[in-house]
Amino acid sequence: MVQQSTDDLSNDDVQVEDDPFLSPEMQEMQRKIRKMVFWSIMVMVLGISSVIGVLIYKSMTKKESAAVAAAPSAPVTHVLKAGEQVRTMLVENGIVYLLVDGKGMTSVIQIDKKSGAIDRRVEFIPQGK
Repeated sequence: MVQQSTDDLSNDDVQVEDDPFLSPEMQEMQRKIRKMVFWSIMVMVLGISSVIGVLIYKSMTKKESAAVAAAPSAPVTHVLKAGEQVRTMLVENGIVYLLVDGKGMTSVIQIDKKSGAIDRRVEFIPQGK
């Protein structure tokens, strides 16, 4: 076994934690910066993992299959009162939402896509005209 002196070792083989030529203030500053870098990396890892978690959650939740979404929906014109007009329609997870204008008020109608039955109707009456 050959014993080497520290003079024979190259700089790559020697690991120096703190440079002995730095003043104590600079060593303290170096420790603070290392601590700040560590915590910023931890926050970044937490943020990235939360985004990945949300993506996994969204991909695993129950969604309407393509066959159900492509199925013909029941006509919704029979649910409108005289003089009402559909402003907007949204279909999501087997439920049809209609935003309807008519006779001085706006309504939101929730309809089951398969049966065509009205689940809920909410009327918004304008105030203070």
